[in-house]
Amino acid sequence: MSVASKLYQLQTTEQKLRETRQVLKATASRLERNEALEAAQKELSSLQAERDARRKAQRDLEWDVEQLTAKIKDVNDQLYGGKVRNPKELVNLEQDLRSLKRHLAEKEDLLLEAMALTEGAEDRAVAVEEEATGILNAWEREKPQLEQAKAEAEVSLARLTRERETLRAGIDPSTAGLYDSIHRSSGLAVVKVEQGRCRGCNLTVPSGQWQRARSGELVQCGSCGRILYVE
Repeated sequence: MSVASKLYQLQTTEQKLRETRQVLKATASRLERNEALEAAQKELSSLQAERDARRKAQRDLEWDVEQLTAKIKDVNDQLYGGKVRNPKELVNLEQDLRSLKRHLAEKEDLLLEAMALTEGAEDRAVAVEEEATGILNAWEREKPQLEQAKAEAEVSLARLTRERETLRAGIDPSTAGLYDSIHRSSGLAVVKVEQGRCRGCNLTVPSGQWQRARSGELVQCGSCGRILYVE
């Protein structure tokens, strides 16, 4: 096996290693937390707080209506009960009664509005709670598959790590250093020559260069500097 072939195999193995690490990281993250569930739970918490505030406002208005209704009854009893006979007092009671009734009508309007707002807040909270429950149940069903995928990724990671170490051991340090340097600066360190072109920069490779590469010599592209690999 030529040096370029070994380096190409090393590069392929390291690419698979990076991909496997990404899969493992994503799978572990998915097992640990569910962003959709967290978002739904956060929204639910906000809606529940709104619902509770609406309920309190409604109860306060209901209490006001009860108090005003009781006052109206008391004034009405005084006005028509026959105990108050003084004309001036009767006029004052009538004025109080009209004022209380106006106030009661205003509170009842506010109460109707509050009841509608409370109902809307309750409906939204129920809907989001059902959504959160659905996400949680789906996540719980998915977890066995995620656990299996995580275990498979860990096995693959261990295997690829061993392969990488074996390949590295078969490449002399100076060549490995060149490979690493090109990888850091250009991403891909080894590229194929196909139809006479370097797949790294897509420029034509002089026939003498790719023939040397085909013979097993370590050759770098004269344009992009990447190591040329000819199958």
